[in-house]
Amino acid sequence: MRAQVDCPGYRDPLDWNFRDQSEDVIRKSQQPPRRKRTAATSSSSSSSAATIAATSTTSTANVQNVTPPRNSLIYPIQELARAHLFVNYMSGGPCGGHMSYLLPLMKDSRNSPVLTTALGAVGLAALSNIRLSPRMMLQARKEYTTALSQTNHALRDHVLSKRDDTLAAVVLLGMFEVMTCSDSSFMYRWIKHMDGAKKIIEHRGSEQLTRPEGLGLFTNLRAQINISQIYQEKYSSPTMTQLTELAKQYRDPDDRIIDDVNRVVVQLTNFCAALKDGSITQPSEIIRRTLNLDADLMSILLTMPPSWGYRTVKVPLVDGEPITRTVWGDSYHVYRDLSVSGIWNNARAARLIMHEMLLEAVEALENSSPGSSSLHQQQIITTQSRQIAHQLVDDICASVPFHLGMGMEDTYEWESSSQNAGYESYPVAGNPEGSFPTTLFPWMPMPAFPSAEGSSSFETDAAHLGAFLPSTNMMNSENHCAAPLPPSFEVSGAGGVTLVWPLLIAANSGFASPELRKWIIGCLEKIGHSMGINQALAMAQLLRDGMDSRAWISPGGSPIHATQ
Repeated sequence: MRAQVDCPGYRDPLDWNFRDQSEDVIRKSQQPPRRKRTAATSSSSSSSAATIAATSTTSTANVQNVTPPRNSLIYPIQELARAHLFVNYMSGGPCGGHMSYLLPLMKDSRNSPVLTTALGAVGLAALSNIRLSPRMMLQARKEYTTALSQTNHALRDHVLSKRDDTLAAVVLLGMFEVMTCSDSSFMYRWIKHMDGAKKIIEHRGSEQLTRPEGLGLFTNLRAQINISQIYQEKYSSPTMTQLTELAKQYRDPDDRIIDDVNRVVVQLTNFCAALKDGSITQPSEIIRRTLNLDADLMSILLTMPPSWGYRTVKVPLVDGEPITRTVWGDSYHVYRDLSVSGIWNNARAARLIMHEMLLEAVEALENSSPGSSSLHQQQIITTQSRQIAHQLVDDICASVPFHLGMGMEDTYEWESSSQNAGYESYPVAGNPEGSFPTTLFPWMPMPAFPSAEGSSSFETDAAHLGAFLPSTNMMNSENHCAAPLPPSFEVSGAGGVTLVWPLLIAANSGFASPELRKWIIGCLEKIGHSMGINQALAMAQLLRDGMDSRAWISPGGSPIHATQ
């Protein structure tokens, strides 16, 4: 109404149902028919239907003939072999980098066919053992034969014989023997390789120490050569002694501990050789020299830099038993990396040998002069020496979890480790961050720093490892003393290859109980089967058969080796 428009009202409902469409009908009826277009459309539709049917049939046939895609990518087996060595022995991490000095040499491996072939041989041998593949082992032996021929050719050349890649090939050929040995004769083949490596090192001279790769090769081989010469009771050459002293000049100050420990081991090697050739025969002289060697080595260990220490981790007890059988006893050790644990275990193995000789000499002295006035002092030496030897065996076994994967995550918080609950740290040289064994001298207790009760940092570490610890019947619960459970034994092969000799020496020392020997045999078998290191299996069989592996122990064993 505001718009001044009349409202038309509501429409008639009939208009919604009836409309006049006459004109529309007339118009449509007058249009020409579209038969041609319809036919074309029909023809096109028929053609399209036929095409679709044909396409469908072809597609169905193609689907039936298509090969399903593979679940994984395919790599050349040689590449897999070299990758295995890289991951297990060269890459970083707490239990890696054992042979990191090979990395720069691998970058230039195209110019070194001997190194490439040797890498393939060792990697194939390890993979063959893990996968139980005779075909792969056959390929590994072919590669080994080629690498051996190439190495011999390089050694006949004055220039090539001094190259780092040639010595690296010798190291790898020795590793091949470690991977493929199948019986107790492995020791003779391995010793032969070490004798050859020693001659090459002496031929290369001091210039090899000026390069990181050369220094790494020297350090790796020297440790093996020392073990080899101790087993053979052979004198160390003056050249090796001189190179050991020169090597310190090219290391970081904290790392010179490596050469200090090896200096004493070389002296032990010469001492064993002197006993064999009769240069030293008097029991009193043997006792004096052995005690001096042990004191020299202990003074080095007590003054180690803090970064070369380790931590002792307590394992929770349930009903008086550890919650995991992967640890011998109620604790295990955590190290910064394999170089640290390797030095400690080398020192422990050397000290075990010293104390065996010491006990033999004391027994010989007692038998030669019964009723002597020094009998009481001899008994004190015997008691203390046995205590030390038993502790050394336990300490070697305490390093097993670290080498096989337990506690690796702990090393990434090394600087704050002493604050974590469940750990014991011991000060050395005035630095509380350094961690060292609780019983360097078993009769001299060392106080532990109190653990931080209720600390959340350890709980976080345990949760990170997926550890679930029982809440009832737990010993030491008032101190919240706990340790993470091992997630698995899947760890780098370097952890195993650096552990087998210390384990063999510990088990064969005479200070390991029958139960501990069985535990060590199990560790060696685990290393052999899971890491492809057949030498560990041969050592396990050696122990199982009750055979002695060191030349200075008489067959049947000495009474002083009876387990206490």
